[in-house]
Amino acid sequence: MGLLKKISPGLLGWLIGLAIPFGMLLLLVEFSADGNALDTIPILYAYDELGIWITMAVLPNLFIFWWWIQKKNTRAAQSILGATIFWAFISLLLKFGT
Repeated sequence: MGLLKKISPGLLGWLIGLAIPFGMLLLLVEFSADGNALDTIPILYAYDELGIWITMAVLPNLFIFWWWIQKKNTRAAQSILGATIFWAFISLLLKFGT
């Protein structure tokens, strides 16, 4: 717990905002698809469905964002929001990119 107090709230928000959706993506794909999640993600990319899965995986960031707002830690909440916008940009690139 001492290490978490040394990390700035902004960096902690970014790390949580990037790591939680990535973990959720792996869990969602692992439990809903047949086979290994790491083998299924390229298949989802080939069928242009990876952006949809990323969008579902980012939803827990909303709850973390509201939790940081309730704790009056606006710097961490801003960082979570920034990470969510980053994931939305990645999702848009996957959907409308090449």
